[in-house]
Amino acid sequence: GDLASAFNEMTAGIQAREREIEQERTMLRTLVDTIPDLIWLKDQHGAYLGCNSRFESLYGANEAEIIGKTDYEFVPTELADFFREHDRKAMEKGGPSKNEEELTFADGHQELVETTKTPMHNERGELIGVLGIGHDITERKKDEARLQLAASVFENAREGIMITSPTGEIVDVNNSF
Repeated sequence: GDLASAFNEMTAGIQAREREIEQERTMLRTLVDTIPDLIWLKDQHGAYLGCNSRFESLYGANEAEIIGKTDYEFVPTELADFFREHDRKAMEKGGPSKNEEELTFADGHQELVETTKTPMHNERGELIGVLGIGHDITERKKDEARLQLAASVFENAREGIMITSPTGEIVDVNNSF
C-alpha cells in the first residue's frame, strides 16, 4: 500500500509539473507571437531555429516550413547576402548590431524595418546563433521627412517667420525675420 501510494503521489507530482511547463511554454509562445515586431532565431550558419507569427507573414510560410532553411530559400541572393553579412557582424561584434532595410512581405506590401541582431549564447557561453528583431519604422521615417521639409520651408522662406509660445515668448525665427 505505501509503495503504491508513494508511486501515485510521485506520478501526480510529475503530471502537475508537466502541466506547469506546458502552461509556461504556451504563455511564452503567446508573448512572442503577440509582439508586433518580426522576431527570429538563426544558428551560426544562418539556418532558422524559430520565428514568431509576424515573421511568418514576411516569408508567407509557417514556422515549421521556415525552420532549418536559410534566407537564400526565401529571398534573392543579394538580399540574403546582405542579411548574412549583418548576422556575421553581430556575431563578431559580440553585441547588438543595428541596420535599416526595406522588406517586401509575402503579400507584396513593403516596410522600412530597423533590425537589431544580437548574438545568442548557450548556458556555457558558447555562441549558438543570432536573435533578430525587426521593427517597422516606415511611418516614423515619413514623419521625419515631413519635419525636414517643414524645417526647410521655415528656413528658406522669403517671408519673415516668428514662432512664439502660448505665453508669447519667442521660440524661433527664420533667417528672413
